[in-house]
Amino acid sequence: MDLGSFTGIRIGLSTIKAFCDVKNKPCIPVSSLEALSYMVDEEDAYICSMIDAKHSNIYACIFEKNEDNYTKYCDFVFDKIENFLLVLGSLKKKIFFVGNCGILYKDMIKSYLKNDIFFEEDTLVSSKYIGIAAFDKFQKGEAISSDKLTALYLKKSNAEETLEAKQ
Repeated sequence: MDLGSFTGIRIGLSTIKAFCDVKNKPCIPVSSLEALSYMVDEEDAYICSMIDAKHSNIYACIFEKNEDNYTKYCDFVFDKIENFLLVLGSLKKKIFFVGNCGILYKDMIKSYLKNDIFFEEDTLVSSKYIGIAAFDKFQKGEAISSDKLTALYLKKSNAEETLEAKQ
């Protein structure tokens, strides 16, 4: 039996939901992209969190940091890097890139964008930044009940793909 990321995420979410239900506590969802954005402590800037999704695809989101607030500038994106660069080209402030795609596509990004751009060399999501993001969301009142907690998957699981193929 292959225990891939789908299984790991489902087990993790079930565990968090159980803790929240038993203790009657709310939970605070934090995406990997949100946690990555907290690596940049630069005011009046865009933070582009990008994770490689293989075959020139990226999982990305743009955040803004103003006055110690991190806000989502756009929805989460799963697309070709070339398409996402078109969105980034319209931004007028400096852009900080975090996540493994900043390094992976550094030359392409530099050749396309005219903004002041910066690349974080550390590309891994840290529990430190997950905690900081969760604390910020808690202070803003963004906690949710455990029954509203769901995973955001980039693609369907093998089981879902197999079921669809049979139909």
